[in-house]
Amino acid sequence: MKRYNLKKGKRYTFFSVIVIGIVTVMLLSVVYYDSLKQIVDKPFNDFKVLTIKEAFENAFKNVSIQPSGFGIVNITGMDEMNNVYTAKVTKEGLLSISINNENVPNPEELYREIYAKAFYNLILTKPIADYESSDPKNVLNYIRNVSYDYFQENDREYISLIGKDENGNTVQIIYNIAKVDGKLRIVPDKVFVNNKLLNSTEKRIFLAKVYKKSVDRDLIEVVKNSFLKEYPYESIEQVLSKVNNARWTIKDENRKMVEFNGMDNIDNKEVVITIGFRINEDGETVVEYAQLNGQDVEAGDIPYLISYLYSRYSSIDKNRDIERYKQIIFSTKVPNSTKTFGEFFTQYVKNDKWDIQYATNNVKLLVTAETASNDKVYMEFLFTKGGIYLSKAMLNNVEQKFDELTSKIFTAGTIQQTGPVAQTTSPEGVEKIEKIKSGKIVKYSSFANNEEAFKSYLRNLSWSYDAQKDRVVLTGVGKYGTKNWNFKFVFDLYFGREPVLEDMFMDGINVIDEVSDYIISKIFKVDTLGSNVVELVKNTVFTFRTYEEILGPIGWEIDRANDRVVYTSDNLKMNFAVEPAGQVKVVQVLYKGQDWTTRSYEILKTLENGGNLASLEQSPQKTQEAKKEPVKPATEQPVEQPSKPQLEQNQEEIPETQQYGQF
Repeated sequence: MKRYNLKKGKRYTFFSVIVIGIVTVMLLSVVYYDSLKQIVDKPFNDFKVLTIKEAFENAFKNVSIQPSGFGIVNITGMDEMNNVYTAKVTKEGLLSISINNENVPNPEELYREIYAKAFYNLILTKPIADYESSDPKNVLNYIRNVSYDYFQENDREYISLIGKDENGNTVQIIYNIAKVDGKLRIVPDKVFVNNKLLNSTEKRIFLAKVYKKSVDRDLIEVVKNSFLKEYPYESIEQVLSKVNNARWTIKDENRKMVEFNGMDNIDNKEVVITIGFRINEDGETVVEYAQLNGQDVEAGDIPYLISYLYSRYSSIDKNRDIERYKQIIFSTKVPNSTKTFGEFFTQYVKNDKWDIQYATNNVKLLVTAETASNDKVYMEFLFTKGGIYLSKAMLNNVEQKFDELTSKIFTAGTIQQTGPVAQTTSPEGVEKIEKIKSGKIVKYSSFANNEEAFKSYLRNLSWSYDAQKDRVVLTGVGKYGTKNWNFKFVFDLYFGREPVLEDMFMDGINVIDEVSDYIISKIFKVDTLGSNVVELVKNTVFTFRTYEEILGPIGWEIDRANDRVVYTSDNLKMNFAVEPAGQVKVVQVLYKGQDWTTRSYEILKTLENGGNLASLEQSPQKTQEAKKEPVKPATEQPVEQPSKPQLEQNQEEIPETQQYGQF
């Protein structure tokens, strides 16, 4: 018998080829397997925030991925009842799902349920924005019998929690979940209690109670990951980390204070910036103090320093700031005129265009416009801690005294409205108007619907539909305080069914939440809705202390007949008016039954400094010589302060009281 032997060299070559072939097949298999896994690393249809893999991993336990044939991958997970869910996904994005090996007839509907469960689990496992130090599961300690629902609106994805608190109130929290730079961010977007939408202040306080915000972990990290109330879209770290030589230190652990230091080039000079942050009792991060080159920044200048830094180092919403400052301008009166700037800009000039400039101690609004006779107008409004100033006015590129400018503009007359002729409301618009009219934005009001409630408060009602913004608009005339206002209410349909008040305007001024809630409480005759206007007055700063700190926490109430917040003690009674944009004004002061309104500044300043009003009784005719107006450059014309108190009827005008909004 012949034996055939391979030579040693050939034998090695043969084995090498076999080994290389096996390794090659294995590598190709790994590459192919990885490529298959990418099939489930993509979103499915309109569910764009989470990939299929992420949806399964957050909804189920024991998740595994297995390739199944050419261009197909299976992903499997198990629910709490040990039911096995298997999704078969093709490279073309087609999906089928089985439960315990039984195919379901509508896989997309089932995937929506899986996706909703993933969102639900995310808000219970991942900290929500600005509450990174809190246990996400705290929400289940506050709300019982929770159910949830997933929905999409305006290309954003939401999960809604609904349940009852310990007092039996129905609570609904709506969270938006999105990916920012590849990381998930969970934001509590809206909160409803007994179907009433909480305003921003109420929502912040509510969430602080729900999540029991604490600083158990690193205090610096908590502050860095927080968001200032005025700038909710970028964390403090995202902005200040861009400042040169940024450093963070714990200033006072007991008071939950952290200090930031950095360098910036301001007016071509290197400046050391120091900012002290504190976490207050509501769990909100606030600015406690600031310094430039070691020198304290006055409290009234701190908001301007912060807005300056955010304008330099973040994507600050300048349009929002322009609108905010415009509302303050619009609510003030034109000097030596009975008209407001709101009337001035809406009736006497056209094509107005606004811009904003930020500085460390002020903000400047610039506006160009045209008169009825097509003359070109330019104005600069300067906002400082001392008030608002018209720092420059020009007509056809020639600088003018403001009195002369307004005289020429008023002489030119009002602008003739030449807008397009109103078109017939579309069937969709008619349907939405009817839904708003027949619905109720305050569920527990005695009124049958919105239309009935608003008819009781407004005159000259007009309902319309804004097709461009997809909003229903109601206009009319109603009384607030001592005057009639032109009201504008903007409504949206929540989930396409429930009417929600989105905005309120009075004489073109965007109304703040506290005043809006108060007016809605009057319209629907539900007094409990308007109580936050009292808190607004109590928390307003006089010069360096709040009215509550000056007058005390007891003795505050609302005079609904006159739309006033009233403070009363044994000897003293003060009436406060709150303007639509939030300015707080002292309008009447009674001391031991005598009218001391003309001495309101003197009274408040004495109390703020810890003095006693008995010391003022010896000189009842004493004037306020000690009060100094802010010095204005010779080129500046003062604009009436929005915080200047307005008198009740038949009273003398009282001297101006400076008010500074608390940052």
